[in-house]
Amino acid sequence: MGFPALLKWMFSSDSGLYLATKIAVLSSKVLMSGGGSVADADDAAGAEVARYNTPEVSLQRKRNEDSIMRDDGDDDEEQPPILTCSFFLDHVGEVFLTLKPDGLSWKLMDSLCNDHEDRSTCLGIPILSKHDTSINISDVYAVEFIDWGLVHETFLTNPGFLLGHASEMYRFTVHGVTRSKSQSSLWAPVVFTFGHVDKQMCQMWVNKINSLLSLETDRPKNLLVYINPGSGKGNGCRTWESVAPIFSQAKVKTKVIVTERAGHAFDAMASITNLDLNLYDGIIAVGGDGFFNEILNGVLLTRHRAPYPPSPPDDDPTVETESDVLLHDPTVTIVDSTVSNDDESPLLKTSKLDEAQAISLNQGSEMSFPNERFRFGLIPSGSTDAIVICTTGVRDPMTSALQIILGKRVCLDIVQVVRWAKSHTSKIEPHVRYAASFAGYGFYGDVITESEKYRWMGPKRYDYAGTKVFLRHRSYEAKVAYMKAESEKTNVGANARRIKAFWGLSKESERITCRAKCDICNTTSVAPQIEKPDPKQKSNWVSVKGRFLSIGAAVISCRNEKAPDGLVADAHLSDGFLHLVLIKDCPRAFYLWHLTQLARKGGTPLNFDFVEHHKTTTFTFTSSGEESVWNVDGEILKAQKLSAQVFRGLISLFASGPETHFIEFIQDQLLPSTMSTPAQYYNSLPPVAKTYATICFVTSLGCYLQLYSPNILALYYVDVLKHFQIWRLITNFIFIGSFSFTFAFRLFIILKYGVQLERGPFDKRTADYVWMFFFGAFSLLPIAAIPFLWSHFMGASLVFMIVYVWSRELPNTRINIQGLVELKGFYLPWAMLAIDLVIGNPLMPSLLGIAVGHLYYFLTVLYPLAGGNDICKTPFWVHKLVRRWGQGYQINSPVKQEASTGGAFQGRSYRVGGTSTARDPSNLGVFSGRGRRLAGR
Repeated sequence: MGFPALLKWMFSSDSGLYLATKIAVLSSKVLMSGGGSVADADDAAGAEVARYNTPEVSLQRKRNEDSIMRDDGDDDEEQPPILTCSFFLDHVGEVFLTLKPDGLSWKLMDSLCNDHEDRSTCLGIPILSKHDTSINISDVYAVEFIDWGLVHETFLTNPGFLLGHASEMYRFTVHGVTRSKSQSSLWAPVVFTFGHVDKQMCQMWVNKINSLLSLETDRPKNLLVYINPGSGKGNGCRTWESVAPIFSQAKVKTKVIVTERAGHAFDAMASITNLDLNLYDGIIAVGGDGFFNEILNGVLLTRHRAPYPPSPPDDDPTVETESDVLLHDPTVTIVDSTVSNDDESPLLKTSKLDEAQAISLNQGSEMSFPNERFRFGLIPSGSTDAIVICTTGVRDPMTSALQIILGKRVCLDIVQVVRWAKSHTSKIEPHVRYAASFAGYGFYGDVITESEKYRWMGPKRYDYAGTKVFLRHRSYEAKVAYMKAESEKTNVGANARRIKAFWGLSKESERITCRAKCDICNTTSVAPQIEKPDPKQKSNWVSVKGRFLSIGAAVISCRNEKAPDGLVADAHLSDGFLHLVLIKDCPRAFYLWHLTQLARKGGTPLNFDFVEHHKTTTFTFTSSGEESVWNVDGEILKAQKLSAQVFRGLISLFASGPETHFIEFIQDQLLPSTMSTPAQYYNSLPPVAKTYATICFVTSLGCYLQLYSPNILALYYVDVLKHFQIWRLITNFIFIGSFSFTFAFRLFIILKYGVQLERGPFDKRTADYVWMFFFGAFSLLPIAAIPFLWSHFMGASLVFMIVYVWSRELPNTRINIQGLVELKGFYLPWAMLAIDLVIGNPLMPSLLGIAVGHLYYFLTVLYPLAGGNDICKTPFWVHKLVRRWGQGYQINSPVKQEASTGGAFQGRSYRVGGTSTARDPSNLGVFSGRGRRLAGR
């Protein structure tokens, strides 16, 4: 073959391009390695050509090409490849890249030519998967040609060079999205850089991928962005700066406006003409829920045409269960002219737009809602960010930004709140407000009112204000009328069910939570259960009158960091229902229990006799008191008479809905009511921590009841040696103090950090966990024989040992101490030591616990990892003891289990990688590490 024919073959076929690229890279490596000459490069290139034309490689290459052709025809008949070529993937190596209409995929070239050999290993440990790596076009938001530059080859694909090599070639990058493996709702940007010696080849791929991206018509091209610089902790501008680059990479035009005062965004949205608004694909709010509410009201108040909800009936003492509802039916929602003067909302009180101006700007408008094209977006930068958490699953600005860029869409219910009268003396005139998440009265209104006095505190003001309002414990006389829904399930008989649940006699029904691609929210047909009954029919209304601690109307679940499941866990984003929650007057302790359940994952805050939960589409409210303050999406609204109605899917949001792993789905859907009572919580504790905590509590209880004196339990070596009171060697470890704050603090350590250890690092290793306690006791007993280290009770030291081992096993876990300090788990023992110092506890027991904990961790983890013998492995007698106990699991137990016995020692290892009780010699390598510690006898 002549030279011209050789060049033509090289640049006209994939095989030729691959060989040309390989030769170029080999030549560059020789020249860049220092000392190489042009002759050496020629020799390397010739050797590669010779290897490429050997019968073995030619046969393998032919098989690979046939395999690729078969894949195109068999596996993906509906998705034939558009382009295929060999490239160099930065930090990976040579790959065979395939472009199909639905995405990109690539394989390592070495694995194509050597299917029998996996070279993706580091010192014998597999690192890269043999399987194809790919990214869907729906997850790609940008591709760009970046001209000539370095492409690095990783040592994983070139074992001869430990640090890898870099070669210069033309490059293009693919920007896409990856989802976290541990939390599927968390998204992050990912970049793949491909290199090739042919510039035209790179440009052709870029153009082809861009043509596929242009088919994604739901993605925004032009956005209007409003930033509230004072949201949350005042980091609105910094939040936008962190995500702005990906909007530029995705070629999304953004007009950014930083608000200068409260009500700025509302005025801008209400005054902008529909012609100008239609130039944008959506509006993005960088801030909190209140700021989003400001923009939402600015858009909807002058553009949403709908009848008012029925107004509250006049007070009539003869009416107790039915409602005389006044129905207003205007043809347009009107902006209240008092919005700029007497409304108490911090966001709207400085609005300068009056009613006539707002309506005149949008006469003859073509923009209406629901609107398929126009969408709202929210990038979280507020105090709670409940809307973002409910619609994306996480409170992460990058996730929200990526979902906006990719054009994700979810419909959202909106509630229209109409204030008919501000006070008893006010005249009846409608004042409209829209809310996307929640409207609350009583406790909720008092908290938002009180928190406005402490805005300088940032998000912490809600904790402070909530505590003050709770201690005040005010209830209000009011009357609520709501429209019955066919599918509503109230909590009638909640007291009886709670008593049964407390003793484990019943189980709550399943809660169907809202997820991405939710069947309930995506139902297009109007189901019978969401058909609105005739409001003129009295039989469709139910009235409730009395004293209430709070009244809440939730549009969505309102999940946030303080309420993991939200106020109503099974509320959906677009099901057409309001969730009306009425909290009747009750003792402070009962209300605290309700709030505690609200703050717990899997809690049941609605399962109380003083709580009513109703699904409805419309409700009215009338206050009997002088003061009446509502919290509408975090903003204040004073209303003595009020009514509300929900509009299903009124707006569209740039979001996908919260995604979930299968394990999370099982936990949320099949086990929704676990640990909702003290009995269920106690039964859910792992065996070792539960047993130790129970013994400590019972021991202190006996002392409190004066059944015995603590001196009988104390460690006195004189009594042990002279009077053979050997129980003192044990009982001093199970007494952690008389009932006091110190006792509660130590019991808390066992129930939190001890439980986390047993469920985490010591999962399925019950015998090893029991041995940790024995090791601590055996180490502390001789230490106590030293006079200046002696203590009556060594239980405090044993408890502090738990803290230290937890800090070493989970060093990167973020912990928050009473909302004051946030630090890594590694520093927890020292933080606990500081707390002991502050409250006046002696420091010596805690220091001894740290010392013994470090000794245990050194002998069982650090020393074996350094190549030493496992001299502190769990003894055989501990395995036998735990086996006889019959609780927990031990995957490496040397005890033979009888076939007739239960499964106390069944399970599989997640840390060692096997279930064999004997040590496999093939596993004794450099990285055997922790396997030495856990391996059986």
